[in-house]
Amino acid sequence: MYKILLLTDFSAASRHAIAYTQALFADTATDFCLLNAFPLEPEVGFSGAFLVVEQREQAEKTLIALRHELTQQPTPSYHTYRNVVVPGSPETAVDVMLHQEYFDLVVVGATGAGRSELFGSVATGMVRTATTNVLVVPALSPIRHLEQIVLATDYRSVNDVESFKILGDIANRKNAQLTLLTIVKPDQPATSELSREYVQGAFPTVRTDAYTIHNDDVLKGINAYLDIHAVDLLVLLPHHKGFLDVLRNKSVTRSIAYHPRVPLLTLYDSGSVKSSGESTTAEPDSLPFATYL
Repeated sequence: MYKILLLTDFSAASRHAIAYTQALFADTATDFCLLNAFPLEPEVGFSGAFLVVEQREQAEKTLIALRHELTQQPTPSYHTYRNVVVPGSPETAVDVMLHQEYFDLVVVGATGAGRSELFGSVATGMVRTATTNVLVVPALSPIRHLEQIVLATDYRSVNDVESFKILGDIANRKNAQLTLLTIVKPDQPATSELSREYVQGAFPTVRTDAYTIHNDDVLKGINAYLDIHAVDLLVLLPHHKGFLDVLRNKSVTRSIAYHPRVPLLTLYDSGSVKSSGESTTAEPDSLPFATYL
């Protein structure tokens, strides 16, 4: 069973991301956890504490109503839903959850309406800090059958092909075509055949092909591919870069997540990632400030 953390602020974008994810996992057993992170106001003292209690109560009520709405429509018997409310920023709330319980995927909606790419958005924060796979769903992305998946990879920077497990499963379940897209820079050494075979071997039962674009800018190369090809899901294997890399705008994944043209799946590359069957669920009381509903 998959365990998926659905981040919601009750906006149209987050509701669309939830609907997209429900469709993506409609054919497999899934435990959906609806997470609302409500901001902590800066006031201190009795009035400030009272305001926090009010905010929590309102978040809880709205989240219960959302879960009721989602389960009122016909849902598979192998789908389960639960709610959690955590005070703080979305990044902080997700970090708290991931430290207490393993989730295969974190889902966030994206409007592309942030102040600037430097300041980023909730989506860019998730792909940079979350220690699991992240799905970023554009607010205007259509919900349709998944046919064309593109994995942008240079083949060399993969630590463990186990990171491709969820991608392989999605491609197989949807009978989708997986294209391995490589952006080759003029001064870049040729990729070894061993590296290619290592990555390609992760998809033994998936229909795959390879596509190469020569460009000295990886982001421009990916966008050039999106300009001329139909893509239902773009997949990247990001390197979790530090704050200086953010300032220098060196993260291709962050740039794409800030204003995604198509749904974006970022894979967490770590040899220590647990499989979906290895749950480390903590008792609710051990989650600081969290409310399970």
